[in-house]
Amino acid sequence: MKPITLFTLVLTATVLMASFYMINASRVQSVPEALACNASEQNDIVLYSAIWCGYCKQTKQLLTKHNVNYCEYDIERSAEGYEQFKMLGGQAVPLLQFNGSTIHGYNKSLIESHIRNQ
Repeated sequence: MKPITLFTLVLTATVLMASFYMINASRVQSVPEALACNASEQNDIVLYSAIWCGYCKQTKQLLTKHNVNYCEYDIERSAEGYEQFKMLGGQAVPLLQFNGSTIHGYNKSLIESHIRNQ
């Protein structure tokens, strides 16, 4: 392989990897915290979600159906929300912090049980 061709391939791969990293890093940090929960308020129920997540949508619908007040962090748009999500052991969305209990994933019966007991 010619040195110019090898250099071009390496340079192209490097640029692509750097672009991918910068796009993903900017998604977490560039969106204003106005989308996140209000840090000055005491929120007993916090939903950590992502916009593309179908189970997150179902969780929101379930909470709304039962007239449950909650705040939400989109972990891909809120650096603060993402950090809290990781500190709670989050590995997948939705993650629901419900009056001190953590519910990993969408579990309708468990969520409704917490709603009844609040």
